[in-house]
Amino acid sequence: MKKQAGITMTIMLYLMAAIAIAYVIRIGGNYPTGVDTMCHVYKGDVLYHAIRQGNWYPLYDRFWYNGVQMMRYWAPLPVYFLAFCQAIAGGVDLEGYLVFVSLVFYLGALVWLYIGIRKNRLVLGAFMGGLWFFMPNNLYALFVEGNLPRSLSMVLLPLFIYFVSEYLFENNWRSLIRAVPVFVGIALCHVGYAGMIALAMLLFLLVYRILYHRAGKCIPVIVSIILPFMIIGIWLYASLKGGITSTDSSQVMKGFFQDAVISLNPLRRLTRGNTDFYFGFAAFVVAVFGAFCSKRRSMTGFWAALLIFVCTTTSMYTVLSKLPGSQYLWMLRFISIALVMILYSFMMWTSLKRGFVILCCVLLVLDCIPSYGLIWHGIGERTAKENMQLSADASLITKARSITKQRVALMDGSSLGAMAPYLLTDYDEEQTQGTYGAGWQSAATAVNIVELNEAAERGFYPYLFDRALELGNDTVLIKISELKNGSKDIPDVTNAAKEQEFTLVQYNDSFLLYHREISTVFGTVCKYDGLAIGNAAASLTCSYPDITRGDSANLDDYTFAELSGYKVIYLSGFSYSDKTKAEKLVKRLSNAGVKIIISGDGIPQDAHTKERDFLGVSCQDIYFENGYPILYTAQGELDTLLFDKENAQWKTVYFNGLDQADGYLYDSGMRVDFAGTVYNDNIVFIGLNLSYHYFLTKDENVGAYMDRLMGDQLNSLPDRTIVPLKITYRSDEIRIESPRDNVNTSLAYHDIFHSKQKLLSEHALTVVRHGVTVIRLKYPYVMQGMILSLAGIIGYLFFILWLRRKHRHLIVNRKQLNKT
Repeated sequence: MKKQAGITMTIMLYLMAAIAIAYVIRIGGNYPTGVDTMCHVYKGDVLYHAIRQGNWYPLYDRFWYNGVQMMRYWAPLPVYFLAFCQAIAGGVDLEGYLVFVSLVFYLGALVWLYIGIRKNRLVLGAFMGGLWFFMPNNLYALFVEGNLPRSLSMVLLPLFIYFVSEYLFENNWRSLIRAVPVFVGIALCHVGYAGMIALAMLLFLLVYRILYHRAGKCIPVIVSIILPFMIIGIWLYASLKGGITSTDSSQVMKGFFQDAVISLNPLRRLTRGNTDFYFGFAAFVVAVFGAFCSKRRSMTGFWAALLIFVCTTTSMYTVLSKLPGSQYLWMLRFISIALVMILYSFMMWTSLKRGFVILCCVLLVLDCIPSYGLIWHGIGERTAKENMQLSADASLITKARSITKQRVALMDGSSLGAMAPYLLTDYDEEQTQGTYGAGWQSAATAVNIVELNEAAERGFYPYLFDRALELGNDTVLIKISELKNGSKDIPDVTNAAKEQEFTLVQYNDSFLLYHREISTVFGTVCKYDGLAIGNAAASLTCSYPDITRGDSANLDDYTFAELSGYKVIYLSGFSYSDKTKAEKLVKRLSNAGVKIIISGDGIPQDAHTKERDFLGVSCQDIYFENGYPILYTAQGELDTLLFDKENAQWKTVYFNGLDQADGYLYDSGMRVDFAGTVYNDNIVFIGLNLSYHYFLTKDENVGAYMDRLMGDQLNSLPDRTIVPLKITYRSDEIRIESPRDNVNTSLAYHDIFHSKQKLLSEHALTVVRHGVTVIRLKYPYVMQGMILSLAGIIGYLFFILWLRRKHRHLIVNRKQLNKT
């Protein structure tokens, strides 16, 4: 009875603490914080309103990224949970966020309390429940990163560790069965984080195997981790067929390692704020203490956590980056997993004297105090809504919304995080479509967006406004600091805007707002004079907007009739299936008067000779440092700027086999050719990666040389025509009426689009024919996903039977004990 009263009182204290957390955040007015917070709040709001209209799984949202599959590439459970929180809060999304934070604390605390009750460690479990939310790394994830799905998954994480440990250390096979649905919940919160937990558990099992010399128990645990991924196959299969797996995370991975001193320095948060991941000095001390002094039963988690900590340090990056799949080892994200192992192992350390238990608990609490600023911001003078309105006014978003007829390109360099697209598309119940958004993994137009950003950063402003118009933007909002030379470039930006009939509507010290007056929803029809083919060819289009990027890098995907309509074709990073056929196509095009520019650095390796050659011209490697030597051309010496600072070591190529050399240099006294023609004057080879050097530096002399090689074939801008459209959106259908053929609608093209009329994709945008086009939205890969989920469910049932049979002797012994 006394124990039950203590549990009830603890639960009530948790409830009061949850309400207090929401209240403290609310009176500060400075919420929501976190880089990605508003991305998730927005999705929850969209789902909430969709459910109210009877649509429980919206396939498509037209307001971000020119149309996006909101529920496909990000796990759905947090979105539903946020929609549920918003419903509790009366339909107000910001109030729903406060409910979310409170429930993350409350549910997480109840999990630890449950574990404490089951392990007969009620007081310690109650303490862990109150502490878990306030662990510095957990606060960092919620209030700095704004990773709400990971915060929600960390509610379930201790429960999963508990169930697995019960199986490993207590032979409780039923606990492993319960671990499967818990891990399903984690995977449906954040599938990437579930993968990290899986890797951490493999490390945990390795330590267990070394300490206990038991291999038999490891296999069932691994199966219990694999099965949940199969069970959620109906969603996961479609998710992996696109955005998540098509992105290169190798550079992102490098940013998720840091010095051990930073991870363990408790005072750094007082001097620099909460800007870094923090493992926790107290947690580290407890882990070291436990690893050397605890009993074997609790030692496993301590050692596994310490190994994870070692893997987060910068010295381990070189080692881990060599492993297959290493681009997904974002080791600093593993910290909370290690913390669960430490706290749970601390709870299992039953032989530790009470004095040491109290001392460790005090240290853990003291280590949380410097992170209090993430929750407490004082008493604010304005409400969250008022602060948002000020941000919208200061960034000119309010003005942009008022003048936009179709779509806004908001180029702020992510300085406002997910807040900027939220203010544009969902704030104050007013919605304006945007080319940008948050959670770029779900954007079909990710490449287009990267090219716009690079055009701003490198100073290619005519390209910026032309491609912004292609993406359907009648308004362009640019942060001045995103320009190559900041405010010095404002005249150049404004002149480039005028060429596309954009006018500078409003500006302040930080932002420029341009608008083109178009009275209706529109698409475009465009005639380009040039085509860039290859993975490395797109950079040239910034310098020459009249050249368009080909959607395929393989020459075999293009016909002579298609390519002969261009005046210039640029090849860099291209591929082919049949070299002879590709060479014949290039020669035929040159005979038809098409100028072919071939970048030597982008010539593929021959499958048979393993050498890089094309049309009898071979490439030879050459290296430069800081800048080119003196270059000689048919027009005289070519003076060039130094290399971009980030590319001071320049690996490139020169040529052997040119029919007529146009450019050369001397390397160790030997003349080598870097430009010239072969077969006829229309096939031009250019080496030294000059086109990319021009992209990085805007070297005027190199630009003039490139112009001469291409001839007078290109215009400053392509011939782009505005075409009025009528577009109607329904929950499962998009209806487009076009007065012309081959109109780029500016809607992102998705594989969930199905139509009886012909649909085309150009630059990841949807192209329609004349007349009415009806696009049906259908859930992708239904059959494959259902088969995977069904296999997972059946596998789970067999897994239960297998465990029951494997541990039959335990069941028999328990029955005999009950009889006795």
